[in-house]
Amino acid sequence: MNSLKKQILMRASLRKVWGILGDVARMPEWVDGVKECERTGAVKEGQGLRWRESCVLDRQHIEAEHEMSVWEPMKKAVIQSKLPMNGSMTRIHHFQETPEGVEVSVEFSWDLGIAGMILGEEKVKNILDQSFENTLANWKDRAEKQGPGTRG
Repeated sequence: MNSLKKQILMRASLRKVWGILGDVARMPEWVDGVKECERTGAVKEGQGLRWRESCVLDRQHIEAEHEMSVWEPMKKAVIQSKLPMNGSMTRIHHFQETPEGVEVSVEFSWDLGIAGMILGEEKVKNILDQSFENTLANWKDRAEKQGPGTRG
């Protein structure tokens, strides 16, 4: 299993940073590569929330299914993902308020199964590293944006 850890400081309220993560319908607006997203289960928020994403990563179309397996409001969220060709991914998000804003740390771990063998694990790790960096930067921009309806 491969993994990466990322950390970012967002100068926004914890409520706003947390709310962005929980709004799966709007993920195409900030998650790198996500083109379409729809909730697939009855749960609308929190543990048990399920959704499907249509993504493009390094010019490859990918369909993924996700579930929020842990939901500790304003503290921790864990997303379990099923990827094509027997792949899987886990994203563990930790949130910590600081005097400067909200520190978000995310641990990404994955096993791409057959796709990883075909593409090469090192190439995939580099692609995912850049994608996760882009996603965190987009999340930060969205959280820090001030305007009508965005004040946190």
